[in-house]
Amino acid sequence: MFPISIYTGGAVENGPMGATYNKPPSASYPAQDDITFDELKRKIFELTRINEDKNSINVNARWNAGTGASHCFVLLPICENSMWRMLVEKTLSSASGWSIVELFIEAVPNSVCTQNDPGEKSHSIVECTEKASENSTQENGLFNRNRREENQEDPLLGEKAKEEESQDLTDDESIDLKLYDESALYEGRLFDSLDDLRRFVKEYHINQNRKLVTEVSGPIQYVVKCMDPECGWRLYAASDRDRSYYQIKKIKGEHVCSNEADGEDHVNMSSEFISELIVDLIRKKGDASPKEIQEFVYKLYRCTPSYGKAWRAKELAITQLFGEWKESYTNLAPYLNAIQVANPGTKVEWLSDSTVDPNVRLFRGVAWAFAPAIEGFKNCRPVISIDSTKLCGKYGGRMLIAVAYDAEGQLLPLAFAAIKDEEDDESWSWFMRWLRQEVVGPRPLCVISDRQDSILSLFDQEDSGWYTGTGQAFHRYCSRYLSESIPRAFKTIDLVRLVQWVSSQNQLRKFRLGMMRIMETNRDAYDWLVKVGTKPDEESAFHLWSLCEDGGYRYGIMAENGNESIFNLFPGIQELPITALVELTFVKSAETFARQRELTSKIEVEKQQLWCNKVTAILEARRAKASQHRIVSIQSQSFLQEEVEVETRAEVKHTVRVGDDQRSSCSCQKPQLTGIPCSHLLAFCAFRSINANYLVDTAYGARRLLATWAPQFHPPPSSPDEWPDYMGVAYSPLCKMSKRGRRKKNVWSPSIPEKLKKPGSAAAYRCGLGKQIGHSKRCCSRNQLAFDTTSES
Repeated sequence: MFPISIYTGGAVENGPMGATYNKPPSASYPAQDDITFDELKRKIFELTRINEDKNSINVNARWNAGTGASHCFVLLPICENSMWRMLVEKTLSSASGWSIVELFIEAVPNSVCTQNDPGEKSHSIVECTEKASENSTQENGLFNRNRREENQEDPLLGEKAKEEESQDLTDDESIDLKLYDESALYEGRLFDSLDDLRRFVKEYHINQNRKLVTEVSGPIQYVVKCMDPECGWRLYAASDRDRSYYQIKKIKGEHVCSNEADGEDHVNMSSEFISELIVDLIRKKGDASPKEIQEFVYKLYRCTPSYGKAWRAKELAITQLFGEWKESYTNLAPYLNAIQVANPGTKVEWLSDSTVDPNVRLFRGVAWAFAPAIEGFKNCRPVISIDSTKLCGKYGGRMLIAVAYDAEGQLLPLAFAAIKDEEDDESWSWFMRWLRQEVVGPRPLCVISDRQDSILSLFDQEDSGWYTGTGQAFHRYCSRYLSESIPRAFKTIDLVRLVQWVSSQNQLRKFRLGMMRIMETNRDAYDWLVKVGTKPDEESAFHLWSLCEDGGYRYGIMAENGNESIFNLFPGIQELPITALVELTFVKSAETFARQRELTSKIEVEKQQLWCNKVTAILEARRAKASQHRIVSIQSQSFLQEEVEVETRAEVKHTVRVGDDQRSSCSCQKPQLTGIPCSHLLAFCAFRSINANYLVDTAYGARRLLATWAPQFHPPPSSPDEWPDYMGVAYSPLCKMSKRGRRKKNVWSPSIPEKLKKPGSAAAYRCGLGKQIGHSKRCCSRNQLAFDTTSES
């Protein structure tokens, strides 16, 4: 059986969801599945009391032409049994997305508008309404029309005729004539399920800013009343015998309670209700903070849910989109296998412990690198950055990531790892060994990272693959981590900015000048910078954090976050189940490759463009600057080696050395540190008519940039049923949930000197104004209320 609602006595209107009727249904009844169109018409005449001898009926079905959860209703004329049976079959199979048959009935005189033959063009309900309005089918319709014509000349008689005409309505037209819309509650309204009914009633009262109490909520009955004891409003709804639909049977009274909006939380706005609202927001953005969710809900309903309710709603929405947390571990290995099949060359490594079942292993970690990223890395600069972030999901853990840099300094997501425990020596050693052996190979590389002890120890182990003594690995500190490790003992924010400036200088003269300023400002900070990263036999280790002492291994890249934050590429990744986390890395990596491929496609290789756009622009600017330099002196060291003194417009002299057996250099150190000729070297090239393109590092080549982003990502099937068969072991998590309470969310944390990590020390402070480590906002130089003047540089 299936429900049929019959509408008559009104008119069709265009609503937000398409065609609708301006009156509630005049009759509803459950129909048998095999009902024919003739049987339907007889039932309609019986229920609507339309005179079958004098009138015929036009039947129009309200058909859902939308897709999925989106409804868009149109009128579908029903004129023969085949059309009717098609409608019934689609309704029973739920193919239409709507499980109720709604029929708009128009009665017309047989002499004006009869039911159309199958071969004739059917009239719309609106057309028939227009014709029927001229020739009413009621007993006194023609008489009333004549009376209106007679009384047109007399307004008073005309008004009287209208009053008399209103008394001549038939019984089927005497039902409530109050107009309604799709957002109204009224007796007789049908719903597909109990959840739809609950949701609609709840949303209706949230919009009205009224509160409900549920008395009965079961599979058969649903009864709610107003929370205000002085308000007598009450709603009763019930299902049919087969529970195929739910109908509002009775609405008692009207709301007399206050509905003044105060913007506060609503008692009926549960976290489950909010989660349904924000599903599309989470799907689109990948993440949304509880504050953003509160603002989003306020714009819709002018009430603000609590922070905890918004947080729980976010977790429910994530579960709805990506599945349960424990279940996600079951799908992890098959999903990674599907990626490997779709993208041959993808590397996956597991960290696990054995269990009593040989087919099940206890999950401790997994690392993966996609084949297109591995292939693209071969054309990147020989520099990678590594970082980690805390996973805020149900089971906690950490995520490790390695990124590379293309010719223009854009981030290339290279490799990932998710570990169950907090990062330690074992987890970083496992990840970095696998990275060297399976992903990057024996290529000499510079690694930029923070100063974690577990990372630092890797570069002192001969069997780690990253031992600096072999000349295949070079370790450097991230300048951002270093500068923001300056604690409160080293005073104001100005010192942090000064350290950032000093670390990025390419000239020894400016570096030494900056260090002198640091020593004058704070001697303890100066001593710490001199000793940071040193070994027992070293007096200083400036090469670890300063550009001018680097030797050119970091290619001018000072911060491991480069031009953009590493984890900004993967919004919301901290709070996803493990399989969804892997899927997000795949999707966002594919989007990054597609976006960069489109941008780099504009490089005009056909027109002999040798270098990437960024380096080409730098060379043009430096050539223009070189035209203002002059050659002061030239000293020939040998037949093919020369030492030249170049004077700038500001009368600053630099020494340029050019030779065949050594890299061209300048006292400004830009060519040695970045691989791009400086203006002084370009001035000499112009003087000697030397092609400066031979002096640019090949890592900046245009063809290499194109080759970096050329590999294509091939997504695996979206449905688990379509994934290739996985014959390996299953991985199960150690179901130890993280601590209760608000989940802690930190993307990165600066490394604080061990000797300064004391309880209550400045390492625990972060300025609320400047977001810097080492002081509170009360002591910040930006706080003009606390300080009359800012601190000196």
